Amino acid sequence: METETGTVERSEPQKDSPKIFRKIFKAVGNVLFALLMILIAFMLFCMVRSKMTGGAPKIAGHYMLVVLSGSMAPQFDTGSVAFVNPVDAAEIKKGDIITFKGFAGSDQMTTHRVVGINQKSNGPEFLTKGDANHANDPDPIPGEDLIGRVSFTLPYLGYFMNFAQTRNGLLLLIIVPGALLLFFECHSLYQAYSNSKKQVKEESSSQEIPAQAVGKEER
Repeated sequence: METETGTVERSEPQKDSPKIFRKIFKAVGNVLFALLMILIAFMLFCMVRSKMTGGAPKIAGHYMLVVLSGSMAPQFDTGSVAFVNPVDAAEIKKGDIITFKGFAGSDQMTTHRVVGINQKSNGPEFLTKGDANHANDPDPIPGEDLIGRVSFTLPYLGYFMNFAQTRNGLLLLIIVPGALLLFFECHSLYQAYSNSKKQVKEESSSQEIPAQAVGKEER
């Protein structure tokens, strides 16, 4: 007796690489979007606080000051934001980078390096110099004109801060987040609809009885 049996063809498992790449791309996109939202919220907070106080924005006890010249290059360049920590004049040492006011009779704040300290009866005076300058600043800086010591700087952030304070910049800070939120919401809704449609299709397919090969028997 010979029996003919049906053969079952097995399809190769689908590759999961595209799915993995999509998940990675989605995760990276979510992280970048979250960072952008945090940055925009941070900038709006700084601008509002600056408008309310009438002075330089301050966060975590540090003043945020935009560098307007290249006198401290290559330590930091124009467009950087210097985070200045208010400290007592007695804490300043030679080599520190400080921010002070009243340089050359102006109320504008300046950020230079301390190259020498003169001890006076009424407190220390600081000899300062820009790293990119060939000569020291002409006048010593009295301790009462000290704003603080630079803790760290962030490059290019100052350009964004200056632009954000303009009318176009403020509109951009509102329009861009709104457009991004709308895009991501539409994308999420589309994905939810696609997944729901796919699930319904899979459920309807599972209810069908698969055809099986029937063996033939010869006698």
